[in-house]
Amino acid sequence: MGSGVVTVGRREYAVGLYWENSPNGRLSQTAKEAAQQPGQQADFYALRAGNKDGRVPQFGLGQMAAHHKAGMPVFAACLANQQPGSWAGAFRLREGIVITVVRDDLIVPDGDQFFLNEAEARDRLLQEIGFGGLQRIYAPESWAISGSDTMPISLLMDDKTDVKLRPVVIPKRVFVIGIASVVGLILILGGGWYYTEKKAEEEARQVQEDNLRKLREQSNPFQQQQPVYPPPERKWESAPPAMNVIEACRTTLAQIPVVVTGWRMSSLHCGGGNLKTAWDHTKGISRPPENSIVSDTGLNASLEINLPALAPRGPENLTDIDAVTKRYLAQDWPGAINRASDDPPPSPPAGYQGAWNPPPAPWVKRSFTVTVPELPASLPAFFGDLPGVVINSVDYGLGMWTITGVIYENRT
Repeated sequence: MGSGVVTVGRREYAVGLYWENSPNGRLSQTAKEAAQQPGQQADFYALRAGNKDGRVPQFGLGQMAAHHKAGMPVFAACLANQQPGSWAGAFRLREGIVITVVRDDLIVPDGDQFFLNEAEARDRLLQEIGFGGLQRIYAPESWAISGSDTMPISLLMDDKTDVKLRPVVIPKRVFVIGIASVVGLILILGGGWYYTEKKAEEEARQVQEDNLRKLREQSNPFQQQQPVYPPPERKWESAPPAMNVIEACRTTLAQIPVVVTGWRMSSLHCGGGNLKTAWDHTKGISRPPENSIVSDTGLNASLEINLPALAPRGPENLTDIDAVTKRYLAQDWPGAINRASDDPPPSPPAGYQGAWNPPPAPWVKRSFTVTVPELPASLPAFFGDLPGVVINSVDYGLGMWTITGVIYENRT
């Protein structure tokens, strides 16, 4: 079976068509004319009618060399009619991987492709994701693409076959009428006008060939220039040392009245460059905590104080994952450590249109929590000299301090 035919359930579908929009209303005629253009020479065409929501009609062109047949349903069109919107999907079938890309309910010109090589198919899908603007992404679960839907094609597409291939047939009478018309125009308007028309046709044909060539080049990853990826951002080096954050929270806390007659402190949070506290009024005659903001009901008060500016730690090499884990276990931290999602990769430069697949950073990160009865307590022993530690917040409640943050570690 050729690369232009796949099987869903027990039905064969055509894939690998080239798609164009046709807003002029002469959809079948336009498709047939496009099929006869030099460099195209398609044997079949398929039509997607417009709809009341404003979608323009489309036609796709197929070839006999791809094992396409008249009456065969078209995979991309049947699926797009059932899954509107803007989306891209990679569907693993018995014959290989089918990539379908639909934007604004229209199949993009090179959005109907078949791959035998799974790595090439994944690169093509990631390229389309990099362009943005997609509402949904379908991909095999083993590809581990963030935010993708792993629903199988059998649940996305029912047995409808509302778009099928039609043979490109131009009746002989069309040629007779065309020749007669040309002769008539030559006789009426003269050879000069005929020359001008032929030249305009040649220019239009050349423009169309150039556009088709550019589309093919864009769909062929081997013809695209390999990008130069910038190094990933070493975010921990722009953050202050962990114990400097703890000390800044501790010293700033001295500016806040802990005990206030008639008021009970309900929360205390240090992070994001400031320290925030809140009190609840208990009973009796009292004055609000100094410099606090009291609510309209007089039942709550809050105070926010900026932390002193802290300098970034600068260049700092990371520790291996295993070494950090052994340290956590040996010290019996009163808390937890869990794997956190990686930082996003660097963005492509403005105006870049090619595939953008930066390699993963040579480090990972884990989130952590530690609880201690006072500050700094045992925190310096836990992570005071541990590279890659970034403090996110320090909170107080129920007589204990809870410190949260992340630890950057070398990827192994």
